[in-house]
Amino acid sequence: MEAKHLAAAFALASSLWASGQAQWTVTRIIAAEGRENWACEPSIALDPNGKGVYLGNVLNQLHRNTANGAPDAWDRGLGLKSSMGVYGDPILAHDYQGRLYYLHLADPSGQGRAGETWLDRIVIQWSDDHGATWSDGAGIGHNPPKDQDKEGIAIDPSSGILHVSWTEFDAYGRTEPEFKSRIRFSQSYDRGETWSPAVTVSRQEGNCLDGDETPEGAIPVADPTGGVAVVWSYRDTIWMNRSDDDGAMTWMPVDRPIAVQQGGWAHEIPALGRANGMPISYFAPNGTWHLIYGEQDSTKSWVSHATSTDRGENWSQPSRLPVPDSIRHHFMPWFAIDASNGALHVLAYGQTASMRTQTWVHRSDDGGTSWSATALSTPFTPMPKRFFGDYSGIAARNGDVHAVWTEQREGVNELVYGRFADPALDETIVKTPAKKRRKK
Repeated sequence: MEAKHLAAAFALASSLWASGQAQWTVTRIIAAEGRENWACEPSIALDPNGKGVYLGNVLNQLHRNTANGAPDAWDRGLGLKSSMGVYGDPILAHDYQGRLYYLHLADPSGQGRAGETWLDRIVIQWSDDHGATWSDGAGIGHNPPKDQDKEGIAIDPSSGILHVSWTEFDAYGRTEPEFKSRIRFSQSYDRGETWSPAVTVSRQEGNCLDGDETPEGAIPVADPTGGVAVVWSYRDTIWMNRSDDDGAMTWMPVDRPIAVQQGGWAHEIPALGRANGMPISYFAPNGTWHLIYGEQDSTKSWVSHATSTDRGENWSQPSRLPVPDSIRHHFMPWFAIDASNGALHVLAYGQTASMRTQTWVHRSDDGGTSWSATALSTPFTPMPKRFFGDYSGIAARNGDVHAVWTEQREGVNELVYGRFADPALDETIVKTPAKKRRKK
C-alpha cells in the first residue's frame, strides 16, 4: 500500500453552504489488514451533547475523535471484545445521556461460521467514557438454534428507549423451503442492559438465502408523536409495520407496503458484486417522514426518496436523487437528517461505465424538493475479489455533516471519513491514550 493512500488527510475544494467557511475535509482512517480489520461496512455516531465522533468497521474496529472529527485527533483501531464475540455488521448510536452504543453480530465460540453459536444473537455493548472502555454487552433476540443478523437501532430522544430490529433466520444460508426468515424487534428501558422478549413484526416470511426473497434491512424509527415503526425490504417492495403503544407489544396485523422497490434490495454492481439498496428512514423536525432507498434495472441504478406527512398512512410518489449524466450506477445510500435545521443528507456511491467509482454526498434544504451533490475524495476502481461490504454511514449535528465509507485501491479496502465543518472552529486538541478494555 503506497504511503500516500494512508496520508492523514487531504482537503477537497467544494461548494460552501450557509455555514460560513465550512468545507468538506477528507481523512484516511485505516487500511484493511488482519482478521479483525476489513475496513468496510462502517457506521458512525455523534455525541449530541459534545464534539465526539465515533466510527466502527468490520469486524470489531472502533475509531474515536473528541474534536469534531479534526484530522489530527483520531484514535484508530481500538478493537472491541465481548464474551459473546464480535463478528461484524457494526452499528453505532449515541444517546442524550452520554452513552455510546456499539451493536454487532455474535460469535461466542470464536470459530466464525464453523461454530454452532455463530449469529446466535445480536450484541450491544456500551461505553460511558467516550469509547475508552466498554461493557461486555448484552444479548438481544437469543433464540437458538435460529440465527440473528442485520440489526438496526433507533433511540427515542424524549424517552431514551432503545429500539432494535433485525432479521431472524431459521438457519442462515439453508436452501430448503422449510427454513424461513422474518423481522424481529426488541426494546430496552434501561439503556441497553436488559431487553424485552423479541417479537415478530413481519407477517410474511422469506427464505434464508440472504437475497431479495429474504426480508432484510429492518431499521426502526421513533415517531415523535409516539410509538415506533420498522421499515424493511422484501420481494421488490418496501414494507412497514408500526406500534402505537408504549411497550411496542401491539403491531399492525398486516405488513403495509409503502413503496415498490425496482430491482429489490440486493443489487449487482460491476466489480463489486452485490450492493445494498435497503431503506433508511427518519422523521424531520417538522414531522415529515423521509424514506431513502436504492433501485436498479438491467442497465442502471438510482437512489429514490419518498415522504409521508401522516405517519406512514400515505406516501408521496418517489423521486430520484439527481446525479451527473456520466454516472450509470448510483447505489448503496445511507441517510441522515440534521435535527438542528432539518437538512437532509444522503451518502451514496456513483459509478461510471468504465467502473470508476466515487463517493457522493447529497444535500437538500427544502425537504427533498431540490438536491445539491458533491463528490468526495477521488475515484477508485474496485476489484471483485475483495469483500467491499454493503453499507456506509452519515450523520449530522448542528450544521456539521460527518460521513464514513469504504474505498478500494489496488485491491485493498480503505476506511475514509469526511466532514463538512469549519476547521477554524476546531478546539485545541489534547489527545489521551485509550485505556485498556475492561469487562463489566
